[in-house]
Amino acid sequence: MRQSNVWAIVLAGGEGTRVRGFLKQLCGGTGLKQFSPIIGRRSMLQHTLDRMQQLVPPERTLIVVGAHQSAEAARQLADWPQQNIIYQPANRDTAPGILLPLSYITYWDPSATIIVSPSDHFVRDENRFMESVASSLSDLKRHSDKMILLGMTPAEQGQETEYGYIQLKKHPRATLTRPVAGFVEKPPLALARRLIDKGALWNTMVFTVRSTTLWQMVRDTVPSLCNAFGLIQSMLGSIHAPGFIQHIYQTIPNVNFSSDICAPLAKKLRVLKVPNVGWSDWGTVASILRSVIEMGQLETFRLRLEESQVHPSWYAASLAEIDPQSKDLPPEAIYSSLRT
Repeated sequence: MRQSNVWAIVLAGGEGTRVRGFLKQLCGGTGLKQFSPIIGRRSMLQHTLDRMQQLVPPERTLIVVGAHQSAEAARQLADWPQQNIIYQPANRDTAPGILLPLSYITYWDPSATIIVSPSDHFVRDENRFMESVASSLSDLKRHSDKMILLGMTPAEQGQETEYGYIQLKKHPRATLTRPVAGFVEKPPLALARRLIDKGALWNTMVFTVRSTTLWQMVRDTVPSLCNAFGLIQSMLGSIHAPGFIQHIYQTIPNVNFSSDICAPLAKKLRVLKVPNVGWSDWGTVASILRSVIEMGQLETFRLRLEESQVHPSWYAASLAEIDPQSKDLPPEAIYSSLRT
């Protein structure tokens, strides 16, 4: 399945503020989601990298983290090619987080094809998920000037308002990927259900694209950002590159990749519908618990919560959110209700 010119960018610089307090108690450390071993002994970042190696070897996989996260990254990535760990001087949102490693990839391989993936998403059926990524790479050969997003088939109720949605254009015939009509970010419940009824998909923010297409997308929407990272690319290989990157990061604004680059260029995008593979971004405690229940590991997870002395105040409301009929019960009674 591997192709020689395919590279991967894994985004691992997020702060995960909504679940950080809970994960500090459960996993210890900083509570950063990507570095936390929530299920099993591997962190979410390590799960992502293991998954990605089905398609891309470590020497062509770049991981971007925040400079202030370097100690934790160093512990978890001690065996990773160190030149492929890219440290951002500051968090300037997702677009710079993609463009900094893209600058290195383009410097090394100007004709590269890129897979971009967050590092903190849970996938129950990893093999089927990566088959979809491989399918998007194949379809990219037919749509070489497009970016192909992976859109997830919405799963059970209760998560409708947690995600961004990709709206699909109507198409006269069945194709592997479909043109994108637009995006809706975290809609209210009534709108979310209407979107689902019309076939909209959850936005995983996993995508495949040729590097030349990605640079053009940034040039068309935020040309100043394209110029800034073009200058960074021209400095790579120089002893002055680290200082120059520091300087650029002091001057560039925060730019969100989804809203500032993808949304204005919906016509440049296509989406591949991924079956329900148990995907979740685990952005809330409730979403973690839903996955645990789906895997049949609620009792094991409950014991871990007790061993880690996680106070019920961190998750009682989330349990009640999953089972509203038990909202007035204590956590142990809610567990019993969910187990049955």
